[in-house]
Amino acid sequence: MKIKLNSGTEVFVEAFHCTPTLAGVILYSPSEETNQNLVNHLNYPTDWGKRECIMKKSDMYADEKRLKPVINSVWLSSSSPVKDTKADGADLVVMFFSDENLNMTIQEVIYNGIRDLEWNRFAKDFEI
Repeated sequence: MKIKLNSGTEVFVEAFHCTPTLAGVILYSPSEETNQNLVNHLNYPTDWGKRECIMKKSDMYADEKRLKPVINSVWLSSSSPVKDTKADGADLVVMFFSDENLNMTIQEVIYNGIRDLEWNRFAKDFEI
């Protein structure tokens, strides 16, 4: 699937994963410290390999203390490198929070989560 970011950059979705934010959490007492600890331990799927990853924190909260209920991970790539013209392309994993959007397609969830991404700032070049 190809997505055009607000910047005009076109990226491809290599993989997508979503899970409940509190999956595996036995006791959750919402606070800044608890939320930060939880966020610090979130990871994208290990079978995606080691890649540059950013956590989008601007839309984390459902209300003043509670994190949104879903954490999404999307692995994006481009055949155009961002810095090294000899590279084969660039990629990036973006993690972002969302509501349970049962009326939205996966494509809409991904687009809403990444459309304002600064691709050239965060993506890393790769060689095949």
